[in-house]
Amino acid sequence: IRKVYLDKFIAEVRDMLVSEMSRFGVKLEVDAKYDGLARFDENKLKRVIWNLARNACEAMGEGGTFRWTISGGADCVVFECADTGPGIPKAMEGRLFESFATHGKASGTGLGLAMAKKIVDAHCGRISVQSQPGQGATFRIEIPG
Repeated sequence: IRKVYLDKFIAEVRDMLVSEMSRFGVKLEVDAKYDGLARFDENKLKRVIWNLARNACEAMGEGGTFRWTISGGADCVVFECADTGPGIPKAMEGRLFESFATHGKASGTGLGLAMAKKIVDAHCGRISVQSQPGQGATFRIEIPG
């Protein structure tokens, strides 16, 4: 964990996501409401954002929008990853962050969200999800400064 300049981190993540999003025909929106300093492991948080984006692309199929919002301040940074997909299936409620939990995907091991939770927990942060069937999903990550 070290000091991170969010403007640089956001640009790197955006560049990383652009080609993946275009492969799926998904529109990427980045809303940087805060681009100051934060403290976290850059590579591990990039991996979390990548996993959430990849899951969103797979859930949406061809088309849709993935929106990454960065907010917070010196004491906490918040990343929200929202998609316009079908939402989280009811069968996954309560199991979403468990290892090997997967539903309706042709590929994947069900480890991405479990790994994301471990990384966020290691930062003494929180990860949560809000979803309604047919209205997409929004994952919220809060990392203390």
